[in-house]
Amino acid sequence: MKQKLVLKVDMYDEKSRSKALKTAVSAEGVLSVALDEKDKGKLVVIGEDMNAYELVTSLRKKNIRVEMESLEEAKSEKKEEKKPVEQWPYVYHPNLPQHIVYPLPAVSNYGYNSDPCSIM
Repeated sequence: MKQKLVLKVDMYDEKSRSKALKTAVSAEGVLSVALDEKDKGKLVVIGEDMNAYELVTSLRKKNIRVEMESLEEAKSEKKEEKKPVEQWPYVYHPNLPQHIVYPLPAVSNYGYNSDPCSIM
């Protein structure tokens, strides 16, 4: 069962923010961690069978002030209706035979290629 946990975290600088995010991501069962779009002081954690108590205590052990705001079952995201893909009509293009003619190497009287290019 997916759970959505909203935590109010005191993140006063970049170091404390990164410490809180790293600690939350490393918890067992956590699938994603994000900052709330409206309030940057809230951390939204989504996980599958995660232990919210252990997550809060691990954050507090790292000297981060945390308050648990809500814990609820995560709602499924709305699935957009897929529009049918426009299909182009099939057009048959027959393969025409290709005749590639390579020039013969220039051979001198000495029996070796006098062309300075060694690849050809």
